Amino acid sequence: MTSEAVTIEFKGRHDHITERMQSHAARKLSRLAHYSDRITRIEVVADHAHESPEVELIVHQRRGRPMVARDRARSFSSTIDLLVDKMEAQLRKDKEKRKDGRGAAAKGAAAKGAAGRSRAGGRRAKGGDATEEETYEEVVRKNLRG
Repeated sequence: MTSEAVTIEFKGRHDHITERMQSHAARKLSRLAHYSDRITRIEVVADHAHESPEVELIVHQRRGRPMVARDRARSFSSTIDLLVDKMEAQLRKDKEKRKDGRGAAAKGAAAKGAAGRSRAGGRRAKGGDATEEETYEEVVRKNLRG
């Protein structure tokens, strides 16, 4: 994790978000930094913050699209609590997806490399095995040749 603080921006539509509301939200939102060190900025957009607020939480990361959670509850603080739980679930899922994606790609590349080395010279015979998939490089070469 980085020691940089995450920027939290508060925007109120049709109403003002008080300092007390902002401090509560900032305290709750600080939990999100535990799930991802890629978070750069968090936007809290509240519509009618004092009466049945609809709050939108937008988490910007260094890479990829921002993650968005939106909910409505009786009070601003309860809405923030719900949104933090939703966003934690999204961040956990994203982290697992990234972790699983790297592992699967590395395993797949190692398996393809081992299969290619086991054949004579690492090249496929012209007839080729119908069940074996073409590599990216083979597809590109074939398309460039015409």
